[in-house]
This record gives sequence, C-alpha cells and structure tokens, in this order.
Amino acid sequence: MTESADAKTSWLRRILQLSAILLALLIVAGLVAQRMSDGPTGPIAGGRLQSGELVSDPDIDWSFVAAGQEIELQLVDPMGSRTTGVMVYEGELYVACDLGFIWGRFAGQRRRILHLIYLLKGWHEDAVRDGRVVLRIAGKRYERQAVRITDPELLSRLRAQVEKGVEEWISPTALGPAPTKGPKDIWFFRMDARPRAGVDRA
Repeated sequence: MTESADAKTSWLRRILQLSAILLALLIVAGLVAQRMSDGPTGPIAGGRLQSGELVSDPDIDWSFVAAGQEIELQLVDPMGSRTTGVMVYEGELYVACDLGFIWGRFAGQRRRILHLIYLLKGWHEDAVRDGRVVLRIAGKRYERQAVRITDPELLSRLRAQVEKGVEEWISPTALGPAPTKGPKDIWFFRMDARPRAGVDRA
C-alpha cells in the first residue's frame, strides 16, 4: 500500500470515528431531552407530565371523555410517559394495551409498524408492578392507580367495546376474527382512585 493510500485510509478512519462520536452524542442528547420533556411528543415517549391543573378529587365523572380519545399516561416508577387511547365503560375509565388482539388483524404497512411498536412495548408490565400513574386529559392531570382487569366476563365485554370502536373509527372494513397465532392478547387497566395513605405524589 502506498503512502497516499495509507493517508486516505487514516483519513477515512478518522471520519468514521468522528461520525460515530457525533451519532452517540445526538442519541444521548435526544434521550436526555426526551426524559426532561413535559410528556410525550406524539408517538415518542417522554418525561414527567408537569403542566396542567392537578385534579385532587378522587371521584371523577368521566363522561367528558370521548370514545377513542387519546390521552397522555405517565408511569411513576419507572417514570416515563406515552400517548395512548382511553375508553369509558359503565362510568369507569380504562386504558387498553393492545398486544396483537387488534393490530394482528391489520395488514401491510400498518401491521408492520404496530408490530415494531409491540416489540418495544413494556409499560403494561411496569404498570402491574407499580400501578401509580398520572393521566393528562384535556390539559388537566389526574393521579390514578392502574389496576389490571383479569375477570373473564369483564374482559370479554371490554374486548367487544374495543372491537366496535376500532370498526367505527379506525378500520375501513369489518375486523376479521381475532388472531390465534403470534401476539394476540390485549390488557385492560381500570384507572382507579389512587390510595392516598403513604403514597408519594408523582
């Protein structure tokens, strides 16, 4: 290898090293900004929900929440926020975590994107371990306790309501049968009043 070729190789190596350093710095800066942000930015997870009136009344009339409305949900531990859908059933507020029950019936690009999101999804398991959450709905914040629903009869009714909502608001055609292979579950969390004694504020 000539001296000129050695110089070009050395120069290329330096460029690649600098590019790797810059990329790492950008990723770190992005993660820091994400954690410090006031909630999520669209589909990108974010930090603590800071702005908005904090509603202290534990008894909330959720009738103002529209079907399929998107809200911001923040876990207290581990701290992190995301945008998610919400529904009201028999006066109670529920958040669903679709693990393939709905998106498993889609096709094409939408299914691929939602499958990728599924692979990165873990908040539902964190919510089982520590159910303290903060919801931001229409600019107001609500401290709640996420309680996973396990009653088969209630789960069946909630699934049916989700399917109806998806067919009305999202899917242009009727949904096919629920998937029997691969990711096919859906979890529901009821947003109960948070126990007050000995619980730190979020």
